[in-house]
Amino acid sequence: MLFLNKKDITRVDRNLIQTAVAGAYELMNCGQYNMPDRIHVQDKENTLLLMPCFTTDYFATKLVSVFPVASDRGLPVVNGIMTLADNSTGQPLAVMDGAAVTAERTGAVGGLAVSILTDPGLKTAGIFGAGVQGMSQARYLLINRDIDVLMISDLYPEAAARMAELLAKDFPRVDFVVAGTADDLVRSSELIIAATTTTTPLFSNDPDLVQGKTFVSIGSFRPDMKEFPDVVIRTADRIYVDTPFAAKESGDICIPLERGIVKKENIHPFAGLVGGNYSYSKESSATCFFKSVGMALFDLTVATALYKLAIDSNLGVELEF
Repeated sequence: MLFLNKKDITRVDRNLIQTAVAGAYELMNCGQYNMPDRIHVQDKENTLLLMPCFTTDYFATKLVSVFPVASDRGLPVVNGIMTLADNSTGQPLAVMDGAAVTAERTGAVGGLAVSILTDPGLKTAGIFGAGVQGMSQARYLLINRDIDVLMISDLYPEAAARMAELLAKDFPRVDFVVAGTADDLVRSSELIIAATTTTTPLFSNDPDLVQGKTFVSIGSFRPDMKEFPDVVIRTADRIYVDTPFAAKESGDICIPLERGIVKKENIHPFAGLVGGNYSYSKESSATCFFKSVGMALFDLTVATALYKLAIDSNLGVELEF
């Protein structure tokens, strides 16, 4: 059985990861998968997620823990283990760093949304959250759009500054700016990505602030978590979700639904835009909102791609039991 650690996973070409995520959407469209509802176990502010999924050739299970207070100790908020097995024999094939798989596939989910929903000429963007997910969102954004300015905002400004410094080493042409205020970031950005676990909207509920922009919510995965104010979904001309779970699991969708701010029929599956004839075109006044809560099918297609690459490239370590 193969073991892939964080270093193995993060050195992989991100275009391969994003292609695997697109493949997950294509499997959704043709129904060639079996994905039970993921199990949420709540212990105070901490969350344990168990995420199984099956396709014709493989099945995978990811066990993920989300402990928000870990960041206060300088530790990752998300940890986990990913397993991949043969779906004809049940034999385990690989064990992977689940947090690294999560970071890369979630970054790729955001990156794919950016590649489809934003103007190819996009020049300004902003990211809320300077943790692992914020960094991953930034890296996938920057392989999809040749932007000039990326603004970063975090509860801890020093974390935003550190993220800007690290990104500048790999993308020296881009101007990385620590935002003065949350509203400054939104006002100055054509694209706004949120990768936080906040339960309170990050910026003002002002329609003039959000009109004509694209919003990507990545962080909120519980009904009490809400990254964007109601005005975003109220103003949005187009609303997409990565999975049907989002309407139940994320406060960015379920709270506006409960309040009657948006109707269920106005929320569309993002999978419908992947692998078809869709091409970007939007009036300058249009507002777009994409919400991701993630799904096990993403993990499975990415883990499969990583496993195949590892076999071909002699990546990782063989384990014997």
